[in-house]
Amino acid sequence: MQIVSIISLVILLITIVIGFVKKINMGVLALGFSLILGYLGKVSASNIIKGFNSSLFLMLVGVSILFGIAQHNGTLNLIVKKLIKLSGKKAWLIPILMYFVIYFIAFLGAGTITGFALAALFGIPMAKELDADPFLLTTMGQLGSIGGGIVPWAPTGIIGLELAKNANITGNLANTMVLNTFLATAFGAIISYIFLKGYKLKAKELSSEVLKFNKKQKITLVGILCMVIGVAFFNLNIGLLSILISIILILLKVGTEKEALGSVPWNTILLISGMGILMDLIVKLDGIKLLADILSLFMNEKTVAAILALSSGILSLFSSTSGVVMPTMIPTIPRIIETLGIAGVVPSALLLSAVINGSSPSGMSPLSTGGAFVMATLSENYELTNEEFSSKFKRLFYITMLNMFIVAIFILIGGFSFTKYM
Repeated sequence: MQIVSIISLVILLITIVIGFVKKINMGVLALGFSLILGYLGKVSASNIIKGFNSSLFLMLVGVSILFGIAQHNGTLNLIVKKLIKLSGKKAWLIPILMYFVIYFIAFLGAGTITGFALAALFGIPMAKELDADPFLLTTMGQLGSIGGGIVPWAPTGIIGLELAKNANITGNLANTMVLNTFLATAFGAIISYIFLKGYKLKAKELSSEVLKFNKKQKITLVGILCMVIGVAFFNLNIGLLSILISIILILLKVGTEKEALGSVPWNTILLISGMGILMDLIVKLDGIKLLADILSLFMNEKTVAAILALSSGILSLFSSTSGVVMPTMIPTIPRIIETLGIAGVVPSALLLSAVINGSSPSGMSPLSTGGAFVMATLSENYELTNEEFSSKFKRLFYITMLNMFIVAIFILIGGFSFTKYM
């Protein structure tokens, strides 16, 4: 298995390099390489196909259809214009407001995924209207989503605490998770704001026309509000609910089926789905465990939290934080503490925060949920050539890696030392 684990990581690297250099859809490459890797690892085709993330697929399709209707009937554009008008001449405040508004929505229980979607769906049209960097607003909004969405009553927080309980991790878990997540994302947002030059954002003069929603747009707003409420308070699947609301809007002649289906970014969805299948196979073949073991060689009591965050972040670049990374990494915490002999020195609750906060910003990767929303919305709002799409894809990947390292550095310099763990 060790040889196959090494081969799996080599194939992952080859897939990424070929995709970047040759500008070929990595999802297609991943599907082809999955067959080869499955043969070498003696994994059947049926088990390979089980790696298809149908939940993410429905999520992307459903949300794209709903907000495609909102895009075509002018609802999103009007919301964006109203928000820009409200900001007046202080356009530099908009990215900061994006962080706190999405933080609040996610904190109420909507969770990180809904926040990821809203940050992309509102951030990119707003950036286009302001002639700004689209990744500035989406990054700030998605960091806010992570900060507010990892709480004990939202999906990611619930999963994290349950996994910690099953792994016999004790301490002041809930409170430390909330505080550490806010500290890490706020620090990341400050660095991202400076790095992406949010302070240079200029106000844009809008016409003096009265901005009013028409009947179709008001109905669309009600539909979007129903989606947010359904996900936040009734725990409904965002993808299926978005499709249901879209059907109702089409029947009410608020949008058309052609516009709705034409808004689905199939190229991006194929990329995400294909890479998801390959990553699932690599996890099955212990490729990620091998990577974590290599990183553990560099751990000691001072670096263990930062390296654990970094290794969790690397895994989350290509897979689901709550579905793959947390279930893989959180159970290893007691073993790491025992192996390094740091019981009573480094709190297990701190390492729990390291895993959660290290992996979550990587969810903004174009190969993961948050980045998938960004690339899908980008494709809908900008007419991108394959070369331009590839360039944007790489840039988002680099920005995500920057945030991944920001968290690790923040932990390394003692960012989590202000928290009481017992």
